Amino acid sequence: MTLKLVDDREVWDTFIDGSPYGLLFHKWDYITITARHAGYRLLPYGIYNGEELVCLVPLYFRSTHGIKTLFSPPPMQAVIPYQGFVPVREFDVMRQSRKEAIMGLIAGDLSAEIDAISPHYLSLTLVPGIADIRQFTWRGYTPRVHYTYTIDLSQPIEAIQSDFHYKLRSGIRRAEEAGMDLVRSNDFSGLYTAISRRFSHPDKQIPMIRQSYFEDLFRAYPEHLAAYYLYDRDGALAGALATQEYRRFLLWMGTPRIEGGHAGNEYLQWLLVQRAKAEGYRTFENIGANTPDLNFFKSRFCSNLEIYMEIYRKDMIGTLAEWTYSSIAGTSWLKRRIVPYIE
Repeated sequence: MTLKLVDDREVWDTFIDGSPYGLLFHKWDYITITARHAGYRLLPYGIYNGEELVCLVPLYFRSTHGIKTLFSPPPMQAVIPYQGFVPVREFDVMRQSRKEAIMGLIAGDLSAEIDAISPHYLSLTLVPGIADIRQFTWRGYTPRVHYTYTIDLSQPIEAIQSDFHYKLRSGIRRAEEAGMDLVRSNDFSGLYTAISRRFSHPDKQIPMIRQSYFEDLFRAYPEHLAAYYLYDRDGALAGALATQEYRRFLLWMGTPRIEGGHAGNEYLQWLLVQRAKAEGYRTFENIGANTPDLNFFKSRFCSNLEIYMEIYRKDMIGTLAEWTYSSIAGTSWLKRRIVPYIE
């Protein structure tokens, strides 16, 4: 196996499009825009078996005051829940012995490069479906389990709705009877304003990422990113969400509850479930299962709970830096000075 940097956008995106594990988060423009706004050096690695490209992994490197960090994805207020490496298209249909051999080679090459970079803190958060991380744990990495909510869209729409909490179904029915208008837009500004108010609240530790980051992403992927706005009969905003519509229909970011007489956010999500089903998506994902404040709302849709894995490693300097950031640098004004990609 050989690991080397890939600088060909067409090669990168063709591989991502072909792999069942490739998501919009992995696409070339997405990773380059993210690196630029987050202030990291992008290391787009490919792992080859002879001449065959068998894995891609975007890594983000930064050295600040002598502290070296390596991430995939970089920490950005959960805007990218997972990223990590993407194995070749045929990985799913390989015999188990072949899968394990490939994983061993990926882990070996990647670990060697990580050792050469020698970061004080490393974190790779993998996409759902890649759960076998034994090769990394055997090499001294620590595993951490995360969760995400999904709905299986292969079942009839009636069956999907029947699994909802009964109070949720009632709220959706009342909102439907009240009459609402759903607008799909590439204008993210209204949604950004509502979300930024949420993250500027004193109990939030990290301010909102710059609006220009999302504007660049929307320009790069107008067919796959959308902002949905739900209005009542009086034209008042009742709910707003941003989605990623590539391979799976993913509820990406949403606003807190908007005060009003109807269950706007609930009805909006139900409309998007129907839309995703009608457009042929097999999976509807609602990220946020790792946030206790959101779980009660999201679990009422009776979604499946899927896991995804993180592997990380840190030395004493990395541990101290992590503690300092989370404990001492807890105020927004100080974090604005430490992290350049937030306002």
